[in-house]
Order: sequence, then structure tokens, then C-alpha cells
Amino acid sequence: MRHLSVLAAKIASGLEWFGGVCLLTLFFAQIIVVTLRYALSTGAPWAQDLLIYAFMLSVVAPVLGVILSNSSVRVDIFYASFPEHLKAWLDRVGLGLLIFPAFSFAFYNSLGSTIPSWRMLESSPTMGGLPGYFLLKAALSGFFLIVALSAGLLALKSRPYAKSGETK
Repeated sequence: MRHLSVLAAKIASGLEWFGGVCLLTLFFAQIIVVTLRYALSTGAPWAQDLLIYAFMLSVVAPVLGVILSNSSVRVDIFYASFPEHLKAWLDRVGLGLLIFPAFSFAFYNSLGSTIPSWRMLESSPTMGGLPGYFLLKAALSGFFLIVALSAGLLALKSRPYAKSGETK
């Protein structure tokens, strides 16, 4: 089980790095779009698509690291003062009964759009846009699957977010 955790952490680190690259791409692509539109009075559909692709990938790529490290944004009004055993129980309930089923359902429903898109190697719906729209749909399905699997596996642990030095 320890090897699986190390592998998941390495994959999460790589995906976080990729998300950062997508954010840089988004930044520079936005500069290109604005320059083309306002300085040169022209547009480029491929550049608009690049913004969409980079934004979506920058959002979905780092999600595994967020789930594994419990670093999502939340308001802890009561949770912060709870004893560790109650926090662990609440984490397991949230991961196993809320996140896992919701994202499993989302993954299942996304396949109805992703599979046909792969069969026809769908390109951008924008005339003159970027190819590979099917990859974007697959990334969304992958996002749902990664969240569901990581939530389900974490929910099976007695203390999902125990630090490595803490006893279980």
C-alpha cells in the first residue's frame, strides 16, 4: 500500500507541474489573443481554442494532488476544533458517501459524450479551431474518474489524511 501512495504522489506532482505549464500557456495565449484582436484587428480561432484547452487542463490536472493532500478550500467553523477521530470519521463519510458516488456518476455520464468523440476523433466545434477536442473530453472524464477513485481509496483508510509520522 505504501508503494501505491508513493506512486500516486509522484503522479500528482507531475500533474501539478503540467497544470502549471497550462497556466503559463493560458497567460501567453491570452496575450496573443488580445494582441491579435486589439493591435492587429484580427482574430484567430485556434488561439481562442488554446485558451479553452489550457484553462480546462490547468483546472483538472492538479486535482489528484488536491485530493491526496487535503488542500481544498473550505470553511472550517466546527471541524478545526473536533478531535482527530471525529475528523477522520467525517473525512471518510465525505469521501465515501458524497464525493465517491457523485464523481462516479459524473464519470459514467461523461462516457456518453467521450466515447463517440474518440470514435470520430472529434475536432474543435469552432471553424478553424484546434484539433483534438476528443482529448479535452477524455481529460474531463479522467478528472471525474481520478476524483472518484482517490476519494474511494482514501475513504477505505481508517484515517484518510493522517500524516506519515502519525499512527493509524
